[in-house]
Amino acid sequence: MSKPRDDRQKDLLLPALDQIIDLGHPLVRLAALIDWKFLDERFSSVCQTGLGQPGLPTRLV
Repeated sequence: MSKPRDDRQKDLLLPALDQIIDLGHPLVRLAALIDWKFLDERFSSVCQTGLGQPGLPTRLV
């Protein structure tokens, strides 16, 4: 039986994400302008840790 694939190693046949996406796209440019740290701090006051599914990063939400 073969060993399980190590997903931590970068796949040499696939290009990196920054080579796939258009860095000039309006949404990509907007993401660079957003103050993500500020949003993390604001949302942390209303999101409590506890039972249930763990929280998601602000950028993913």
